[in-house]
Order: sequence, then structure tokens, then C-alpha cells
Amino acid sequence: MKCVLSRPSVRRFLSDCLPMITVWITILIFAVLQKQSPVKVLPTMVTPLVMVLMAHANRVGFLLGGCNAAVYGIVFLFEGLYFSAASSLLFSFPMQIWSFFHWKKHSIQGEVELRFMRPWKTVLTVLSILGGWVLSLLFLRPLFEGGIYPELDAYGFVSGIVVTVLFAIRYVEGQYLNLVAISVQLVMWIFIVIENPSNTNYLIITLYNLIRTVEACIRWTVQYRKKRKGAA
Repeated sequence: MKCVLSRPSVRRFLSDCLPMITVWITILIFAVLQKQSPVKVLPTMVTPLVMVLMAHANRVGFLLGGCNAAVYGIVFLFEGLYFSAASSLLFSFPMQIWSFFHWKKHSIQGEVELRFMRPWKTVLTVLSILGGWVLSLLFLRPLFEGGIYPELDAYGFVSGIVVTVLFAIRYVEGQYLNLVAISVQLVMWIFIVIENPSNTNYLIITLYNLIRTVEACIRWTVQYRKKRKGAA
């Protein structure tokens, strides 16, 4: 009995599974070479699967991502990324679990109804992120004394909260703002790895997240337009 792969399944393997497996292998190689603790490796192994699910607007990504955010929060505490730790443990973890159930209420035949914001809301959201970033550096930075790269970390803290909310209420712009946030994280992890190469797997996973988020921006936009065209 022959097993024939259809073109969609082959494309799915090449676009989703193969990059994910490649990242897993790369992370494990660096983890072994640098004798990294299993706790630090675990969330970076889960993230590729979460990013694939989110790129396809699959709400299971929230359930898995929420649990993974709690693990990331613990790791960030030990790394001195206190803004990121607070964001992961106090906000991202519970908000993503809530989003998992919230998206179910707005799904039709397994596909969630995505939305676009009005232009003025988008501008207001961007200004809110920038304003929150400045305020966090002014008023929260003293609480996280001793943290590394607080300017970049604080931006991730604020934008992470805003993006998580936008994801929860199904706004496509959340992915575009997430693209900016991950780009900032990539810069931060480059600086961290230059000083401490043992964190190379976090640089790898951040680069992977950036690529997947570009894909998510495209997929979410296409899905929104298809739904809107079908409803017209």
C-alpha cells in the first residue's frame, strides 16, 4: 500500500515542520555544548510549536503559550530581565489562558473571526506603547534595580502587554506590533549573547519568532480579507 503525500501536506511539512525540527535540533546542540539547564531549554523547545499554531490563528497556541510564558518568567528572573519576567508571569500567562477560552466564542467552523482596528485606534495604540515605555522607565525601573538592558527590556514589557490584549480581542494589528517587539528583543538578545554565549538558544528562538511573526502577519491579514469578502 503506497503512502502518497499531497501537495498541501508537503507544503505544510516544508513551511511548518521542517523549520521547527531544524530549530529544535539547533537549540539542543547549543544546549548540550554550553551545558545549559533543562529549565532554560524547555521554553525554547515549546515556543516553535506555539508560533506555528499562532501563525495559523489556532487558539490552542494560547493554551500552550500561556503555560510556556510561566516557565519563561522563571528563566527571565534568573537572567535579570525583570521587566520581561513580570510581563510573562503576571500578565502573559493568565491572559493567554483566558484568550484560549475567549477565542472559542468567536470561532466559526474552527476559524476565528479576526478584526482590523480603525486607523485612529492604531495610532492611539502605538502612542500608548511608546508612552507606557517611557513611564515604565521613569517609575518602574527603580523597582527592577540590577536588571540588564532595562531600556530594551522595558519596551518588551509594555509592548508585550498591549500585543497580548490585541491578540485576545482578535486584532490583526497585534501581529504587526509583535513584529516590532520581537525585533527589539532580537537586538537585546544579540547584546546578551555577546556577553554570555550560553544564551545562544534564546537568540536562535527569537530569530525564529521573528520569521514566524512575519508569516503570521501575512496569514492573519489574508484570513481577515477572505472572511470579509465572503461576508460581502
